[in-house]
Amino acid sequence: ALIIYFSRKVKSNVMLLIIGIMIGYLASSAISILNYHAAADKVHQYVMWGMGDFTEISVNKLPYFAAFTSAGIIYALFLIKPLNALLLGEMYASNLGVNIRRIRIAILLCTGILIATITAFCGPISFIGLAVPHISRLILGTSNHKQLVPVTIFAGACIALLCNILTVVPGSSSIVPLNAVTPVICAPI
Repeated sequence: ALIIYFSRKVKSNVMLLIIGIMIGYLASSAISILNYHAAADKVHQYVMWGMGDFTEISVNKLPYFAAFTSAGIIYALFLIKPLNALLLGEMYASNLGVNIRRIRIAILLCTGILIATITAFCGPISFIGLAVPHISRLILGTSNHKQLVPVTIFAGACIALLCNILTVVPGSSSIVPLNAVTPVICAPI
């Protein structure tokens, strides 16, 4: 019975992986078609956006960026108690009164707001969102989200700032793409 259970889990995870790869290739195909028909300057602009850059947040865009980011962070702070309950397992969290389905949707919505905001304004910034929560958990030595969420927010800002500082080449006016620096710092984590 255990073998059947785990084989179903593996099949389910493999299926999710295959679906994810298919969606990735479909999106890549659509982007390739759009790039083929786009003007050269627009393709260059897209490539530069894909390298990640914090300089695109101008004074005019800053209120929008701050509003969406603040909304996502405040939303994340309201999810601390349900996240701590989920650490005990879904059955225990459900017994504590947590609506598992609603919390999953809320977590996806909160994460989507934050990721969409950063990606829209700065481009896809690699590795910071993956590495910083693990760095914060290692520093604190706890999985309590009451401590983990604020420390992760602060550590993410510090690491993003450090990576942005490292993009400037000393003695030159050129700037290294942000996504060339973030994997060097965050990938080992």
